[in-house]
Formats: sequence, C-alpha cells, structure tokens
Amino acid sequence: MFEYYNNTLCVKGNWLSSEGIISANSLKVLAHRGQIKKARAARGLGNCALYIYASLPERFKNIIEHDLGINPYEQKSTINFSEYLKPYESALAYFSNYELEDGRYLSEANSEAVEEYAANAVVFNAIEIVLGKVVSANPKINKAELWQRITDSVHSISKDIRIRYPFNLPENPTALRAKYEACILNKTSKRYPRPGLEGLIHNNYCNNHSTKITEEVGEWLIAYYSLPNKPSIPELAQVYEFSRSKTGFPRLSESGIQNFLMKPENERIWIIARDGKDAYVNKFGHSIKRNRETMFANSWWAIDGTKLDAIHYWDSANKMAAQMNINVLIDVYSEKILGWSFSETENHVDHFNALRMAVNTAGAKPYLFTYDAQSGHRSAKMQELYSKVVAKGGTHYHHKVGRKSNPIEQVFNRLQQQVIGKRWFSDKQSIKSKQKRSQVNIDFIKEYKSALPTKDELYKHWIIMVNEWNSAKHPKKDLSRNEVYNMKTEYRQELDAFEQISMFWLNETKPKRYYAHGMKLTVAGQDYDFEVYDKNNEVDLEFRRKYVNTSLIVSYDPEYLEEYIALYELNEKGQKVFVAYAQKKRQHTQIPVLMNESTEEKLRKDIAVRDLEMIRDFETYQRIAERTGITREKLIDEQNAMIANNWELDAKLTAYSTKEDQMKTRKSVFAQMNKN
Repeated sequence: MFEYYNNTLCVKGNWLSSEGIISANSLKVLAHRGQIKKARAARGLGNCALYIYASLPERFKNIIEHDLGINPYEQKSTINFSEYLKPYESALAYFSNYELEDGRYLSEANSEAVEEYAANAVVFNAIEIVLGKVVSANPKINKAELWQRITDSVHSISKDIRIRYPFNLPENPTALRAKYEACILNKTSKRYPRPGLEGLIHNNYCNNHSTKITEEVGEWLIAYYSLPNKPSIPELAQVYEFSRSKTGFPRLSESGIQNFLMKPENERIWIIARDGKDAYVNKFGHSIKRNRETMFANSWWAIDGTKLDAIHYWDSANKMAAQMNINVLIDVYSEKILGWSFSETENHVDHFNALRMAVNTAGAKPYLFTYDAQSGHRSAKMQELYSKVVAKGGTHYHHKVGRKSNPIEQVFNRLQQQVIGKRWFSDKQSIKSKQKRSQVNIDFIKEYKSALPTKDELYKHWIIMVNEWNSAKHPKKDLSRNEVYNMKTEYRQELDAFEQISMFWLNETKPKRYYAHGMKLTVAGQDYDFEVYDKNNEVDLEFRRKYVNTSLIVSYDPEYLEEYIALYELNEKGQKVFVAYAQKKRQHTQIPVLMNESTEEKLRKDIAVRDLEMIRDFETYQRIAERTGITREKLIDEQNAMIANNWELDAKLTAYSTKEDQMKTRKSVFAQMNKN
C-alpha cells in the first residue's frame, strides 16, 4: 500500500479506493486540480498509480493514521518476500555434495547446515528478484535505504515460513549486502572473500585442516606455493592430488589448501619467496613510531621528486602535455617547502638546485636529511655534498624501498588534493582514481587548451602554489606552516655566507684529462668545454705547458657551469691542490660579416697559440741540445763516419760481388792494409 518512489513516500491509488478512503474519480479530480500530487501514473502491466503521501489532505491522513491505525512510515519499510521464496534445488544439491577437508560431504557431517545454507540461497534469490523490480521501476532509488528495507523485510518473514526456510543471514544491511554481492554477484570483499555459493558456508565450519594437514604435508604445500612462477590454488591442488600416489598424502580440497596457506603464520613464510621482500614488508614488516612532538624546525629535511600534476601548453599534435617534474625539499616538522627544482628531468642537478634553495631559505643545517634511493642521490659527489649540508652530529640516508618511512610522500598527497588539484589545468591524481574529485575532466581541458599555461607561466603558478601551501594552516597546530617553521629553537645551527657558497661546489669522482683542446665536462647529459685563460683573458700558455694531457680533479658549482670551473691536482698525500680556474671555452665565427675588430683580434690570437707553443717548445729543445752537445748534426756525422774508410765492411761486400769486382776490391784492400 505504501512504497518509496524517487525517495518519496507514496501511497497506492487503488488501495485508497478499495479501503473507502476516497473514490477513484475523486482522486483523479483532486490530482487534476493539483490538490494531490501524483508521483507515477498507472502505466504498464502490474503498475498502479502512486500519490505522494505528504500531499494528501489532512482529512484523508486522519482516516489512515487514526481511524485505520496505520503508520505509513513503518509500513513502507516492509516488503512481502514470501511470494518470492521458491525452492532452490541446485543449491541444495551443491551444499549436500560439498566436500569437506576430512573427505566427508557436508550432508554427512551436518544436514542442518545444508538446510540453512540452501535457505540462505533461496532468500538471496528472492532478494535478486525484488532488487530487479525495484531498481527497474526506480533507477535513482537510494540504495542504502533500499537495503535497510530489504533487511527489515527479510527478518520480518513469519515464523511459519522460516520453519520451511531456516535461513540465517546478517541483520546489518551493510553486511547483508556484502554477503549477497559475494554469493550472487561474485563481488568479493575482505569480509566475504569467497565467491558464489561457497561463500555461504561458514569459514570455520568443519575447519579441522590444522589437525588433518601434518607438518610434512604443510611443508610440501608451502614449498610448492612459494615457487616464483606463482602457481594458483587450483593448480597446486591438481599437482598435490597427482602426487598423492607417490607421497601417500591424505586427500585435501582446494578450500582446505587455501585455508592452510592463508593462515598468517604460513603466509609470512611463502610470501617472501613467492612475491619478494617488498610484499613481505608491506604485509608483515614491523615498523616503529616516531615521536614527532620532540621535533623542531630544521631537525629533519626530506626531499623527493614527482611529476607535477598540471597540464600545460606543449608544441605537439595535441598542443598540450604534462611533462614537468618537481623536486621538493620540505622541513618535516613544519611541512614548509624550503626548496624545489622545476624541470623536465629528475637528476642530481635537480636535487642540487632544490637543496641549494633550501639552504639559502633556511640559513641553517638540518640534523637529519633523507631522500629516495635514486642513483642521483647516491652518487659520490652528492653524498659528499649531503655530508657537508647536515649539521654537526647529524646524518643523512636514503629511505628503504617499500618502507613507509618517507614523510614527503604523505605531504605530496595532501599538496595535490589541497592545492595543485584546485587549479583548473590540473590533471588531478589519475584518470582511474576511485574518487571523482581526483579525476581530470579531459573534455573540459581540451575545450580550453588554448588557455593552458606555457612552461614559464606554469612555473609562476607553481611559485604561487608553494606560497599558498606554506601560508596554509598546519594540520596539527593552530598556526600556518610558515609560523610553525619560524618558531624559535635552541638547536638551530646557523650557516655563514661563506659556507653557503663553498659547500655547493661538487667534485667529480674521477680525475679528468686536460686535453690539447681544453677540458670537456658532461653534467646531466649536457656537454661543456672549458679552457684556462690568463689575467689578460688570453690562452694561458704556461698552464698548457705544464698540464696539457694531465689528469686533474674538476670542481664545479652547477649554477655557474656556464661561466667557470676549478681544477685541482692531487699531491703525494692524496690531498687536493688548487691549480687554476677554467672558463667556458671561447667560440669563434669565421663569417666576415659577423666579425668586428675585437673578435677578429681574439680569433687571430687563439689561432696563433699552436704556432707559438711549437716555436717555444722547439727553441727550448735547441737550447737543451746545445747545452748537452747532443745535437741532430752530431748524430748525422757519427752515423756517416761508420761507413767511411771501413775496409772490413768493404771485405764483406766483396763476397757478394763478381770476380772482376772481387779482384779490384782485393787490390784496394791490400793497398789499404799496406798503408796501415
């Protein structure tokens, strides 16, 4: 007689007339005049007209509520399920023949349980029919209220019917819905993990696998399930059954095997071999709880990189992209962003720029500095820098992969939701995010892509977002993040101006050769060429004389790579000794129209370096040869003298000549001997 339609309590028109409350004609007249509101017309087979109960005149409500003694707000919650309860023979057969871990059938172990589970299936079938009717008639119906009505109706079924169908179902609508979805829709949950009719069987019913599965059998199951090819439970059960003829193991069902393997004390054994350390740590890894009440500003800095969730203009077919990355360094205590980098890359230069900004902002050193395990952080030059950045008595280290110890990840999540995600050009967190508010409206973005910010404009937006975050209220204190950071502490270790500059010089880990063309250096995939010039800004010939083709230690500040680097050599004790500063190598043009008198003069001087060095080095050689007497002319004279007037050499040559030549040679030799 009463039901909700479009979340509104309604009364059936045919019931009003059948009870004599109002005739059908009067009801139509009042509805036509607008004195009674009609919610649904009587269209379609089985449908009757519905009228909004609140719109009935008071005289009709008095008849219903006082004369008839009906409370419509109680009547509406009841659905007559008795007409939908029908025997479910296939479910009865399923439960009767369900095999337990000990090899018996459920009907042999407990016939009452079979009747209960079959009755539960009957009720779920009835619920499925009722849901289909209600939702098809009113697709917008409130599902929570509907399930409350269904739960109340199920547990209002008369005792006579319950004798025939002895069901036992949850009285909580949320639990009833979850169990229904698992068993009928195969939509499992943590509470009801088994789909289909099996989900109606109690988890602990006849669950004596702990006594049936011996230690030997259990170890066999764990060992096989731990294999890295990740066999499924059905596959494991099949292999187990096939091997029983050899092993003599008892028969086990799939559910028995699964229940055994999913026991926590067994799962923690196979998960580390099957799924790896990260999976083990995520589920069973012990963690500590940090006392953050004892922290203070600059006690802990953390840095991490991520994609900036913002769409910007991009010179591509779509004219838009989300290519920018941010490296963000925060003070963990206050959550204030102290430094960042903004680029299309994420390498050690980005880490360097974020850290340098943080140091300049803070003017102090942290006692703890943490970062991820990316190779850019773990390089020798960055590790050396991090050791210089932390305060005396402090330390730095990278977070273990898979551990939940990186505080900046939580900050990133809130930064995205509270600040970045509020921008109209944000691509939110993911198009597949479960929360609608975290999904990007790509149609809207495409419609207004001509208004998307450029990379330079996006950088300005990012600065505003940082200021907005830092000025916002701290989640646990009644102050802004800026105010929390500025709270005084006795542990602050100040930085002087010289330290701020000197600590950011990075040293290459291996010496590099200074070639004839200068020093080549590659940083973050970009090549740089440097050369040492003297005080007159000309090629330093004296430096080249001593250090060309010598390996030197290169030290540089990434911020000034376009200008100069420092070169050091190692002494006998392995200590760095400064040699010279090298400037960015000059580039010349040979196009006359692009040259002026000054550039042309520098070009001539740089070209002349080769000849000047060659002349200088040759003159040096000549002076050395003259002082030592070891000259090229002397070498020529000595070697020519070796063949002049050499009668022994002449005699040897005679052996290889003709008779006439031999006679002549003998006479000559004899003559030579007589002279001697």
